[in-house]
Amino acid sequence: MNDIELALALIIPFAIFAVGGAAVYAVFVWRNTDRSYEVDTGVGTPRRIYFYLASFVSLMMAAGGAASVLAALLDSVFRGGDFSETLAMGLALVAVGLPVWLFHWRFVQRAAARTPPERRSVLRNLHVYATLGVALGFIAFSAFSAVQLALFAGEFDGFAWGGAPIWAAVWAYHWRVASAERAGASDETLAIRRMYLYLASAVALAMAALGVAILARVILLDIYQAAVGVALSEEGLSAFGDEARSALAAALVGGAGWAAHWLMFARGDRRSVLRWAYILIAALGGGFAVMLSAFGFAAFAVMQWAMDAVEGSLADHLAILPTSLVVIIVAVVIWRYHVDRMWKETTVERAPLLARIYMMALSAMGLVAVALALAGIADLALRALADLGGAENAYTRGGGLDFRDRLAYILTLLALGCPVWLTSWRGERAFAEEFPRPEPAPVRKMYALGILCLGLLALIGGASGALFVFLSDLLADGALSAETLLDLAYPLSAVLPPAAILPYYWMVYRRERAFEPELDEDAAPAPPVEAGARKDVTLLAPPDSADALAALLSGALGYPVEIRRWSDSQTFESRPDENATAAASRAIAESAATSALVVAERGGLRVIWRD
Repeated sequence: MNDIELALALIIPFAIFAVGGAAVYAVFVWRNTDRSYEVDTGVGTPRRIYFYLASFVSLMMAAGGAASVLAALLDSVFRGGDFSETLAMGLALVAVGLPVWLFHWRFVQRAAARTPPERRSVLRNLHVYATLGVALGFIAFSAFSAVQLALFAGEFDGFAWGGAPIWAAVWAYHWRVASAERAGASDETLAIRRMYLYLASAVALAMAALGVAILARVILLDIYQAAVGVALSEEGLSAFGDEARSALAAALVGGAGWAAHWLMFARGDRRSVLRWAYILIAALGGGFAVMLSAFGFAAFAVMQWAMDAVEGSLADHLAILPTSLVVIIVAVVIWRYHVDRMWKETTVERAPLLARIYMMALSAMGLVAVALALAGIADLALRALADLGGAENAYTRGGGLDFRDRLAYILTLLALGCPVWLTSWRGERAFAEEFPRPEPAPVRKMYALGILCLGLLALIGGASGALFVFLSDLLADGALSAETLLDLAYPLSAVLPPAAILPYYWMVYRRERAFEPELDEDAAPAPPVEAGARKDVTLLAPPDSADALAALLSGALGYPVEIRRWSDSQTFESRPDENATAAASRAIAESAATSALVVAERGGLRVIWRD
């Protein structure tokens, strides 16, 4: 396993979980956002799109040009040579980009100072945090180059050193802007801030973990070579070589970025959905899934050796074991740390539900391994039949693995998948018995329904493909042969896993449906409340949201209400949903009083009678 394979083994499982978690979080935020609480009194969406897009592009031009100017000057001093072309390009970018950015940014800053809704606009916050993300990437690159040079593992890079102060200034300025406007942030803008914090934390953690893993791998392989007396194929591998020092630089830079964003900037954010998503993704995708993959690589190598399916010396073949050991140790540390954070930060009320989600995610990993093993069994059986029927290269066609390699692959997946699936699924059932329904019940139902949907798609696709191959060979040749069995190996291997798994999860889904409350279709709907006479209603609300709240309440009552705004320094942003507005209007309509004071509180409206 080289460095590229090691990077893929560490990053791909984490990336899969990250993309899935980000998609779930985006849907959650979109479905749970109240879009009616505030009237847009800012510059308006069309102009906002133009000004922030122009600001972003011109800022990137100006900052990149300034970095190029400094890079040309530094390279000419420390490296020598002619860098006039780089200097000219940088000066041109600064001359064009800086005035354009100053003009557009000054306009939006004035608008933000005049109207609080402008400061809370999604586009403004997207611009600010996207700029922070780009600047952070360049800062990380510059820091990595600087640490490499300090460790004598790289050459002087004028662009990295010249860009460091420029991008640091860009990041610091926009971070100050974001921090100054954080107090009045809405749920949407807080979600954007959290997305930046946790994506930066995830990327920095992956960088630090990869650096530590490569460094430890180089050291262990160096020890392995000295212990077994085998010269591996990787040239220049040494615990004191450039590769090890570059890995140390990546670990230091990634660790510093993760500590800054996770331990400092996101320290007080304990109740957000995205924080839980990050913790679960890091624990499961960056920890457990990576650990499981490394175990798989090591187990497969041992299985191949045990089945005498490899050529060459045993020491050369098992050189993957030190690398797998390093990945396992790093993944276990990430996994255990984030699992501990998950239990320390959760509440007593959320713990059962969170534990069940965690257990189901683990069982899903084990189930995927078992499904792949079942597919491998079907594929191997059909290839064995085709080989008995006289098909050429029945085992090695379409992958190059012989019979023993494929058998080792199947046994590895079963050895990993079955314990993980059984242990986690039983653990989830234990939580379900300790904390009975109805509250956590939909989690298992959604999990079973997701497996049913995916399994049905695989079943339909595999059956369709198998039928196509069967009819194609039959109609083309007028008869079937051993080659037909070989062609059927892939589609039929997709049929066996869902055929074996779906019946069980169908029973699980049916059992969960039994706990749902039955709907009485014959029950008559509740009669609507008849609107009473027009009453004297006064709304007391914060100044930023009073107009929007008055519009909602007036619409529900059918007549206008009087508005009173308070000017308390401790004011807050009231955002009642439609249910709270409907409840307040119903209470006013049903009351015999002729006047009422409606007070906006956090999350709702309180009605006070004045008669």
